[in-house]
Amino acid sequence: MGESLKHVIREIYSEVMFELAEEADLVEQVMEDLHGVEKLMIAEPEFATLLNLQTLKGVEKGDIVRRVFSGKINDLTLDFLCVLARRNRMNFLTSINDRYETLVDDYHERSLVEVTMVKAPDDGQVQKLKADLSKAINSNIKLSIQIEPSIIGGIIIKKGDRVIDNSVRTILKRAVNTVMEKSRVRIKERSLSDFGNLN
Repeated sequence: MGESLKHVIREIYSEVMFELAEEADLVEQVMEDLHGVEKLMIAEPEFATLLNLQTLKGVEKGDIVRRVFSGKINDLTLDFLCVLARRNRMNFLTSINDRYETLVDDYHERSLVEVTMVKAPDDGQVQKLKADLSKAINSNIKLSIQIEPSIIGGIIIKKGDRVIDNSVRTILKRAVNTVMEKSRVRIKERSLSDFGNLN
């Protein structure tokens, strides 16, 4: 299956699911359900393999999904998953889920801000960071925190294509580059001066 067709499938299913969830006032509930099901599929690869077997009929796959998830997730999400299973589209669940989450963020006018830190912050620090960043960009935000000890300290903030890198590693690198550049300039000036003295 070509990438363009995969993209179309992801877009159609996620947008239909979002429209239905919005009409039923279940936007957040459906997102939680999809996340939960995706985690289960990752934790139970044999189950995911079963739902992708070509030898199993779509109707049978739908029945399996209904038996496993009935009473555990919202009926709307359950019906949606049964449709995916019957149409042999369960292998698209992760990409559909990702796209659905983006639609939810757009719906709530939330901006994704990715923050890289040297160690995990506590709940109080996360809330303060979220409030400060939300105020700074004048927008609701969804905070994604990555832990990267190699930055030594400080913080890297990314929103879309914009990156603010105040990590200790980058500050040190800038300082070293500045010193090296000044040294090169001095050496060049001294060389020119010595050349002038030869004349």
